[in-house]
Amino acid sequence: MNNKRPFARKRFGQHFLIDSSINAQIISSGSLTPEDHVIEIGPGRGAITEPLLRSGASLTVVEIDRDLAEYLREKFGDYPNFKLIEADILQVDWMDLIQQGKRNKVIANLPYNISSPIFFEFVKYRRFFHSITIMVQRELALRVCHSGREKPFKDYGILSVVAGNTFETDWICDVAGTCFNPPPKVESAVIRLRPRTHEIQDEKEFFKFVRQAFNQRRKIFLSQLKKWDPEFYEKLPSDTLEALKNKRPENIMPQQYVDLFQNFRFEAEGE
Repeated sequence: MNNKRPFARKRFGQHFLIDSSINAQIISSGSLTPEDHVIEIGPGRGAITEPLLRSGASLTVVEIDRDLAEYLREKFGDYPNFKLIEADILQVDWMDLIQQGKRNKVIANLPYNISSPIFFEFVKYRRFFHSITIMVQRELALRVCHSGREKPFKDYGILSVVAGNTFETDWICDVAGTCFNPPPKVESAVIRLRPRTHEIQDEKEFFKFVRQAFNQRRKIFLSQLKKWDPEFYEKLPSDTLEALKNKRPENIMPQQYVDLFQNFRFEAEGE
């Protein structure tokens, strides 16, 4: 085996995790069994890959960097439960990754530069996953885990509302920049997402609705709604208008958004 370890490539946003205590917390949060199938995105030099394989779970790793892919093949290719896909995760069909008859889980140290689009892939395919444990930039983790009740409200936004209606979120641990090589300029966090079972009617339109609300997050929500969807506004009953009176988008809870959209938006469109 070639013992020369590939270096981090800035264009792929690579920062290799070197703190074994963080590795242990990530693995523990996955609660892995041999019945599980784990998808690891951006395995890097395999800091998490090896303990994942030792858990007995079947493992599929997705790595875009050809040098790292070759390094991982040489290092872990003899494991019968190891499979490597050399590809861009944003171009992969997730249904090709998901294994039927297994508890599919994601455990990954996500590249910071593509964390948001991958999060929305998790949302799209969440019904196929048992849990998703990811390391992301701490700022993004705060947004995803924000319930809308705690301060600062500046962290509450589109990601918060989407996550609040699609996942149960758990904060696993904070991760300092010194836990990586090379160290990033920002702090990270490990969070776990467990899919909610209920469905959102016309999910894509709901996300557009939330995104439009937060386009002017400091404006009064009802005033903006009356401008961009007057038909919808006119259908709102007096008790709903009173409940939302003087509220900005950042003051409306995730469940309120979905209730508002599903109870009244479709009524407005159906008539």
